[in-house]
Amino acid sequence: MEPGLIKLVDELLEAMARKNEVDLIEKFAAAIPIGIIGNLLGVPEQERGPLREWSLCILGALEPVLTPERANDGNRAVTEFLTYLKTLVDERRAHLRDPATDVLTRLILGDEEGERLTENQLHHQCIFLLNAGHETTTNLIGNALYALTEWPDQKARLLEQLVSVESFKTAVEEFLRFDSPEQLGNRITTQEVEVSGIRLPPDSRINICIGAANRDPGQFRDPDRLDLSRDPNRHVAFGFGIHTCAGLNLARLEARVALSRFLARFPRYALSGEPVRGGRARFRGFLHLPARLEF
Repeated sequence: MEPGLIKLVDELLEAMARKNEVDLIEKFAAAIPIGIIGNLLGVPEQERGPLREWSLCILGALEPVLTPERANDGNRAVTEFLTYLKTLVDERRAHLRDPATDVLTRLILGDEEGERLTENQLHHQCIFLLNAGHETTTNLIGNALYALTEWPDQKARLLEQLVSVESFKTAVEEFLRFDSPEQLGNRITTQEVEVSGIRLPPDSRINICIGAANRDPGQFRDPDRLDLSRDPNRHVAFGFGIHTCAGLNLARLEARVALSRFLARFPRYALSGEPVRGGRARFRGFLHLPARLEF
């Protein structure tokens, strides 16, 4: 997968190089996971336009406070995506591809024992792949590019180590901690438990604040400082234990390739306008990040 990812990132960088100013979210941070997921599902490039909006609307319906507008947008996005998926799945059934490289074909064929997903399960697996792999990775890359403009000393240190794979591995972990792409998570207790003197009965619904945990001064020295050499870094941006994000390795790879190759191409980039936050509590990122590509 890495060679294909590098090719995608380099193509995006080449397209941006023809412009003096770009939106780093639209043209880069969001385009990478959409390209990867589109390739995994075999979505034709000319049909990928609505994927980001569908994902934003669906995940917007997961906010702690659900407004009627967000609920309507989420339901509409699910309906539109399901309508599209039915056409995509029908076309793929008629023209199956190599299941080793095409995830949708693999989902259609089922496992080695012959067990197959129902039509409803198949469609919702595709929706899950879009949502799980798009918004958080977009936020990770976008938040990192923004943070580097706010912490020039850390940007300078990273530029000095562009050839070091390990330096970018360490840096990505700090970006995950410092401005966590997903700020909130949910858990349900399976048995009675006591937390800080408070008794929680079985089946209690709990909201956990990942963003606050990753700034806990009891775990991290100088937690409000971006330190791209921080080690150890026991953040919980991907959850923990049985709830650990299944896509963590892909997210790390996408961020590492995207950031290293972007900085090598545009080391003097700078913001050219006011960034626009997404305005949500659960997922923290930007809708727009205008920048000049000074190279």
